[in-house]
Amino acid sequence: MATKFDNTLMDLHEYIQERGFYYSLDQIYNFYVSLKTKPFVIITGISGSGKSKIVDLFAEYIGKVNDNNDNYEIVPVKPNWTDSRGLFGFHNIITETYEITPTLQLFLRANQNPEKPYFLILDEMNLAKVEYYFSDFLSLLESRKVCEINDHVMELIDEKLLKKFNKKMTLSHAIIISALTLPKDNQFRKISDFRETVAAKWWGRKYFHGEDKNWTPAFRTELNQTRPKDVLDPNGYKKDGSRLAGKAFFATKNANEYKLKSPFDMDDATRDEYQLLVDLISSSSIQQEQISLHSSNLPLKTNANEPDYSNSLVQGDNYYVPAKLEIPLNVFVIGTVNIDETTYMFSPKVLDRGNVLEFNDVDLYNAYGYGVNPNTPSSVENHELDMSIALATLDSTKTLIADYPQVFDIIAKIFHLLKTKNKHFGYRVINEISRFILIYVNQSKQSNEALQALDLQILQKVLPKLNGTEDELSSLLNKLFELCNTNSLLQSKTKIQRMIDQLDTTGYVTFIE
Repeated sequence: MATKFDNTLMDLHEYIQERGFYYSLDQIYNFYVSLKTKPFVIITGISGSGKSKIVDLFAEYIGKVNDNNDNYEIVPVKPNWTDSRGLFGFHNIITETYEITPTLQLFLRANQNPEKPYFLILDEMNLAKVEYYFSDFLSLLESRKVCEINDHVMELIDEKLLKKFNKKMTLSHAIIISALTLPKDNQFRKISDFRETVAAKWWGRKYFHGEDKNWTPAFRTELNQTRPKDVLDPNGYKKDGSRLAGKAFFATKNANEYKLKSPFDMDDATRDEYQLLVDLISSSSIQQEQISLHSSNLPLKTNANEPDYSNSLVQGDNYYVPAKLEIPLNVFVIGTVNIDETTYMFSPKVLDRGNVLEFNDVDLYNAYGYGVNPNTPSSVENHELDMSIALATLDSTKTLIADYPQVFDIIAKIFHLLKTKNKHFGYRVINEISRFILIYVNQSKQSNEALQALDLQILQKVLPKLNGTEDELSSLLNKLFELCNTNSLLQSKTKIQRMIDQLDTTGYVTFIE
């Protein structure tokens, strides 16, 4: 089967195999969900296990799908990096130019093409002390926050719909966005409640002929078109209508009040359209701080022989550096790690801010056709790859508690165990774990898939921070082992056992081996 470049997980898997490498579907899906949850991932593992290659091939494939052949940079980290100039360059005041770096070039290209994903690969990122050269980047990443829906956010959502999906925002879209901005109290609401939101008013000004009048009939048509008059569903609500809003909302028996459905209650096509809007809202409403690069009024040339700046930061092979720059939301950063006497360990500050993925498995059967088939079928479906990001927020955790209470109960137990040794995590990590699980399950109601996702998050977000002596960690690791064993969190259980063995042998343990 030849690669079709149809932007699906299975096709990506096929592309990687055609290039002579093998990773399981579960490994690739975990890498994808980790990036989508938080665009900073650390990859560790034994030498030659394919840490760098999965990133390289993933970026290649996404570039081909998006017709973009300069969408990634591999940047070898230098041992002498003691500040951010290795990443972001510096202003050469003698030549009045800017000494640009491959990282900054990638950011400027990504800034010009916000609908296309870009990838920065920091090879052997712990050859230098990460906190020295990477702290500015981490600070910018953590400065991201979600602002309220306003006219500017609505314009961005509309532009992205048109540019990426060749569709303008419909009234159904505006009604769904309106519902998402209202208090999450699970109450039925009148049309007037949806009509008075910022989203609805913006849509009315742009697409409802600019008329300042009561347009309740248009809302009612959108929500009720072809809803049968006297037919109720098993919950006692009016049956669905034919338009998107009619399928996305429950209607009361007399169809005069409406409530947005849970994704679980939507059909597949409606759920996909709903999730598209959720992702667009999140990515369009993100605000963040900027890094200061220089103090000149105009963007600086990077070569004295270049023509002066006109109106674009990237002009052919010429780059122009602005005074300030945000980290583009379409940039994903992956660091590869080796551990030896020449490298540095990561601080909790760095580990807190990303997922740590281990690549230690070598599958002789699937890679070479040798031996016995391990017979471990993938548990993930053939997902379409969507590289838009959405920030983890308090709502992520509230949704997880509502939809998968037994999973959050395990998270709470882990939290309390860690707290006994003052190694517990904060709100950000809880929200990011919740966000990862929700993306991983992809609106599935299967609790076993949520447990699989939790297993990965314990492995990638909780355990990497645990290092210390036998006195510090022995009892904690044994209690975590029992908890994982009781709940069939097999990957975390296996890793914890290895950490316990290392602790018994050497008296000290670290997650990264």
